[in-house]
Amino acid sequence: MAIREDNKKVQDNLDYKKDKEESQKDNGMQVADVSDKMTIPEVKEYIRRYNTGESTKDYLKKFNLKKIELDELQKLAEKRTS
Repeated sequence: MAIREDNKKVQDNLDYKKDKEESQKDNGMQVADVSDKMTIPEVKEYIRRYNTGESTKDYLKKFNLKKIELDELQKLAEKRTS
């Protein structure tokens, strides 16, 4: 939990994350929350493989991603191709 100095409001971290995600959507940013498992070059490599039709299955095994993370990563790659 955090206390904001400007209005002395108690705010838990879930609200902060939700607010951050909403502001990113408003700015047109697409974010895959895999930053704790993949680096930017690794995400770019996935997108490159996805775009060229190479197999991404073996590449992604080492990252131990959950289904929701895989879905977000695929959405990001699809958005990059359109």
